[in-house]
Amino acid sequence: MTRTDQNVHQRIVACAMFAVALFAAPAHAASADVAQIKTSIIAMATSFAGQGDPDFSRQKALEPLVQQLLAANPQAPLSARLPLLYGAWKQVWGPYNYKSKKRDVDPEIGVDEIYQVVFAGGYYYNVTPLYKNGNRAAERIGLLRGEFKPDPQHPNSLLVHFTNFPGLSVRPRPGPPLPALPALVETGKLVADTSIVPSWIVRWFFGSGALNEVYTDADLRILYGSGSDQLDRPALYIMTRVGVPAP
Repeated sequence: MTRTDQNVHQRIVACAMFAVALFAAPAHAASADVAQIKTSIIAMATSFAGQGDPDFSRQKALEPLVQQLLAANPQAPLSARLPLLYGAWKQVWGPYNYKSKKRDVDPEIGVDEIYQVVFAGGYYYNVTPLYKNGNRAAERIGLLRGEFKPDPQHPNSLLVHFTNFPGLSVRPRPGPPLPALPALVETGKLVADTSIVPSWIVRWFFGSGALNEVYTDADLRILYGSGSDQLDRPALYIMTRVGVPAP
């Protein structure tokens, strides 16, 4: 190789390295931005945990961060993200009262252990401890089952309706963690020995709703949920993935 050839080769290598650095740096910066925004969202949601939101002030505080995250990490249509939804999610912050529109806290719900477990078969369970009249000594485990399908009018939404509300009269001790219970109940490996609400009431009176899945990745899920009578005022949910042992 002549000296001229060596010079040309060195320039080509230098240009290539510069190009790699030019494109890699923004990608790395973008990844760092996404991680930082996610950390900020989870930290704020954690600071709100267990608190109601009657004036929407907490939801409004989180929404600018959610918009920043969507700008930093644009989302594919839900049809492409749907497999990411499957699995168990823990509510960091969101609604705590489904009996009232006041957005306060239902004293009968275990606010520290609210889970949603989503299955590929088009169904899901909301799992949480329940305390009748707020009595912590009288715990039951609620397993509200729902079914979902894509909303043809809104590509990032799921239409949902509830089908059954069985439960356990006693938390399994020792036993599987709460997010593992739905798969056991669904497959008959664990018998739900009580009914929180009779199935016919669930089907006729619990109504339907929609889940607008605005952000999903391997460990964070952000969505808006609304009942059929609350489509104009959806509630924000911040959820993180939890591991579930094989049934």
